[in-house]
Amino acid sequence: MTAAISSEPGTPAKTGRGPRKRRATERQIIDAFDRLVRREGLRNVRVNAVIKEAGIGKALLYNYFGGLPGLVKAWGEREQLWPDVDELIGDMPSKPSGDPAAMAQALAQLVQNHAESLRDEPLRVELLADEFMVPTAISEALAEVRRQLGREHQAVFERLPALQKSDAYALFSVVMAAATFLAMRGAATDRDQEKGGGADHVEEGWASRMARLRRVVGLAVLGMHVDQMVKGVHKSG
Repeated sequence: MTAAISSEPGTPAKTGRGPRKRRATERQIIDAFDRLVRREGLRNVRVNAVIKEAGIGKALLYNYFGGLPGLVKAWGEREQLWPDVDELIGDMPSKPSGDPAAMAQALAQLVQNHAESLRDEPLRVELLADEFMVPTAISEALAEVRRQLGREHQAVFERLPALQKSDAYALFSVVMAAATFLAMRGAATDRDQEKGGGADHVEEGWASRMARLRRVVGLAVLGMHVDQMVKGVHKSG
């Protein structure tokens, strides 16, 4: 049986001895932080709330994590906060070819999967929105958590060779930003519409936004293809 952990500030937790004790206590602190974040919001979590939720002393948190930023970093490394490559690719039937129509379909699917992954997990939206708010003590740690999303996006292109063209990645980055904005706006809009028009109205609105986004991707890929053809004609001439 695990011994009770002291809630007195500055009192070491009694969960065993050695590395096992430390790992167990670190998990307990990270678990407490995660509960607070999901309950109160990222920017509302303070050290005192964490130590109260975890039932440990303040000195222990600083000893293990160096403070709240270090705890945020450890939390970000442990949690699967972002959609991974498989979630972003989703049920794409096969690796797309270089054909414009196939590229457009693949890019549009990636963008929609990204947007829906944000919509399904409000914490992801909050993490991204924090970048545009007044910096806090944990802002740099949150920035590192956000950078992981960029690494997942890069991994998608490594998995799909047909998309490894600079223009395709540039388009992907821009449209992903648009999808992120729609997801962030949609989170607030959906809440308002649920109060008035019901769930069906919410889903219709989201489907309409995604259809427009896919249309934009298709037109952009077509434009890229035409531009490459024109450049080819100029070179051959």
